[in-house]
Amino acid sequence: MSPDRSLSTGARIAAYRRLNRLTQRGLAGRANVSHSLLTKVETGARPASQAFLAACARAMSIPVTHLTGQPFTEEQTADRLAGPLADLRASLENFDLTLDDLPVRSLADIRPDVREMVLARRDAQYSRILGQVPGLIDELVQQSQTLAGHEAEQAHHLLVQLYRSAADVAFGLGLVDLVSLLLARMDFSASRCADPYQVATYRYMRAYSTFTTGRHEVGRKIIQTALADIDTGVRAADPIAVCAAGNLRLRASILATRQGDADTARDELAEARHLADVLGREVNGSDLATGYAGAMSFGATNVSIHAAAIEMELGNHGRAIRLAQQVHVPRNYPPDRIGHHHIDTARAQLSTGDNEGAMTSLLKARQIAPQKTKYHPSVRETIAGLVQASRHTPDNLIGYANWVGVQL
Repeated sequence: MSPDRSLSTGARIAAYRRLNRLTQRGLAGRANVSHSLLTKVETGARPASQAFLAACARAMSIPVTHLTGQPFTEEQTADRLAGPLADLRASLENFDLTLDDLPVRSLADIRPDVREMVLARRDAQYSRILGQVPGLIDELVQQSQTLAGHEAEQAHHLLVQLYRSAADVAFGLGLVDLVSLLLARMDFSASRCADPYQVATYRYMRAYSTFTTGRHEVGRKIIQTALADIDTGVRAADPIAVCAAGNLRLRASILATRQGDADTARDELAEARHLADVLGREVNGSDLATGYAGAMSFGATNVSIHAAAIEMELGNHGRAIRLAQQVHVPRNYPPDRIGHHHIDTARAQLSTGDNEGAMTSLLKARQIAPQKTKYHPSVRETIAGLVQASRHTPDNLIGYANWVGVQL
């Protein structure tokens, strides 16, 4: 069954349920979700949460993206992403071979371009990443295979950053197969750059991929392994280790939330908050005193954003909104995270009947991180919910729906 952009998420769930010859009660029982909630989601009366989608997808042995309608191929074509995506796939064919007559620059010349891709990832600039990463991968793979010792390790270190930037784009576009390939390449280079924090970054991303399969217990185990590997650095209050551990704790909190384990989710959040206190400042990755460009961004703001997201995922929408209102974003904060925060806030506002507030949050997300917002499945869910709740669809909602590709 191919994704149909004219179908709502609820309609897709119903269609796949019928393909699996399941009744609503049958699917609800297999997915361990409320029959009443399933009925409301299928009819469009309630938007589907990410945890709900993951449970239904796993119960029917399909990726979550089948239910969200991703990838949104028509929009990718219109935004001229199809060609660059093909170039990215082609660049991933080689990761361990030396090619004849491939011109490459020195690592010193390549490094600033990789840093620009790291910044583009934080800005959620999908087009820019896809336009430049393939050529950089070709250069760095060649260097990783022709250089030796520390220089070869540095080439692999830079490759990890490129693969991560590209993986964020692939996640955002719902390209599950491409994510898997990028994670394999990331694993290959992370294990060859003599840097435990790059391995931790790979595991952080690998845990993220379990959101699409619903194997949250696997994701949590991956996080535990990563935390154990960097524990010495965390105990020594090494800023790079603290940033990595803080992000791993936040990811663990969301994984626990998706499993409905509220106590563990809040415990993991508390651990992340403690690490933010240890760090004592907002770190934007490349601005660490060490100049270590591969570090993860972390700080109290990210913890506050996740606190609101957890309550929203748990269905405590009023509390989620109150926590969201307490988030104060510092200057130069990554647009990727701010945009996601407004997307989550919009979902909570819709659930409390604050349609105007939800629309305002979606407009903020579009202004801050347009490409992330356009391709985020939760945005389409929220837009569909706003249309369902509106007696007279306002012009700004019609325009937004057309922009993201929701058919009214």
